[in-house]
Amino acid sequence: MDERELIKSCLDGNKKSLELLIESIQDLIYNLSIRFLWNKMDAQDATQEILIKILTNLSKYDGRSKFTTWVYRLATNYLINLKKSTLEKTFTTFDVFASDLKSNIEPKSYELPDKDLMEREMKTGCTLAMLQCLNRELRIAFILGSILKLKSKEAANIVNISPENFRKRLQKSRSLIGTFLSNNCGVYNPNNSCRCSHKINGAISSGRIVRNSPNFTKTVEVYNNEMEELTSMEGIYRNHGTFRSGSKFLGELKGILDRKGIINDTSFLN
Repeated sequence: MDERELIKSCLDGNKKSLELLIESIQDLIYNLSIRFLWNKMDAQDATQEILIKILTNLSKYDGRSKFTTWVYRLATNYLINLKKSTLEKTFTTFDVFASDLKSNIEPKSYELPDKDLMEREMKTGCTLAMLQCLNRELRIAFILGSILKLKSKEAANIVNISPENFRKRLQKSRSLIGTFLSNNCGVYNPNNSCRCSHKINGAISSGRIVRNSPNFTKTVEVYNNEMEELTSMEGIYRNHGTFRSGSKFLGELKGILDRKGIINDTSFLN
């Protein structure tokens, strides 16, 4: 079944088609959301709300762009207009974030059996937290262009600006992130003193890392090219892998739609 047929089948109330549609886009939305918001629970909540928007506006999809482009556009609009998170209010500038990094380095590294997992959690969480220092327009440009690797024409369509202006935003976001990494990150530049293994204990104590409930380390696919990670800004972010939501959205949507009264007839979700 091609894309248009699948959407038509969903609009006709076919449960199996709806399941296929949600399965095809839920991780796409979640990967955008967790990179934009940092927090797993916030990203899961955002993914649910975005899926609702997609389902309730599905009849408005006109086919003039790819369906995934349309999905990204709805998701991006939702994320950009969200209330600021606590982390976003905390790391208001790169200087604030740099100060936080320098004040939380411990003399001893974390040496428990789950060290590798916790170090990966620390590394991923830290590099995604850097994105909170970008304003939202630059952050979404970096995620779309540098992490998700969308072409500038498609990304510009998503954020409703010209390709030229998108490229300018992407260049500025890359410059800001690259400068910060070069001056502060020990992964990107070994001359820097910051080491992930020396920040794990403090992150656990502060609640930024929860050992039995990691934010980032359960992935579907892990990109693992250590040489690129050590020498490339984009390599660091690609190394995060593909995030898995860990949530059964289909089973939860009917109740949400019923409670909100968004769709009167939700029998196709049974």
